[in-house]
Amino acid sequence: MASDIQTEFKAEEESETVDLSSKNDLNQLAELIGQLVDRQDKNSRLLTQVLRENVNFQNQVRQGMQNELVQLKEQQRGEQFTPLLKEISAVCVEYRSLLNEETISVNVRRTLQLLFDQLEDILADYDAELSVSQVGELRKPLLTKIINTIATDDESKHNTIAKSRRPGVVRNGHPLYREYVDVYVYDPSLSAKSEFVTSTPPT
Repeated sequence: MASDIQTEFKAEEESETVDLSSKNDLNQLAELIGQLVDRQDKNSRLLTQVLRENVNFQNQVRQGMQNELVQLKEQQRGEQFTPLLKEISAVCVEYRSLLNEETISVNVRRTLQLLFDQLEDILADYDAELSVSQVGELRKPLLTKIINTIATDDESKHNTIAKSRRPGVVRNGHPLYREYVDVYVYDPSLSAKSEFVTSTPPT
């Protein structure tokens, strides 16, 4: 009987030892897994940061190459001269009216004419030319600036040129200096008044 009790007590001790050992193993395993998860999270954050920095660097390099490509294309097309050509266009257009001044001498008029001819030659060297709209043609909004509008009862004349006040300068379809124009604007009330006057019998 005593031996049976001792055997049972010993078995219980061994069972408790195994349980404690298993719990320690589980705790260590859980701690190890937790450390691995933490390291994985840290590595993921570092990887995300590296990838983000790499993408930003690639974008910067791509943007820099794009800017250089745009500059190179502008140089090939002579676009770097556009600001200068705009200034020449302004002088050529705005001061050409001096040729119509009656107060200047013949020699001064001849000198001015030579000057404007040279300015036009410079513009022509870079594919720019004076642009003057013809009366009755449809207005080109990109190339012209409206100074005055003239009401008309003729709908077909709407947005057509009534007068070119000052030439423009155009290069490759783009304005260096916009032409000043007057345009016709259709006013249906004028047509109604005209019909009323025509249809009213004399008294």
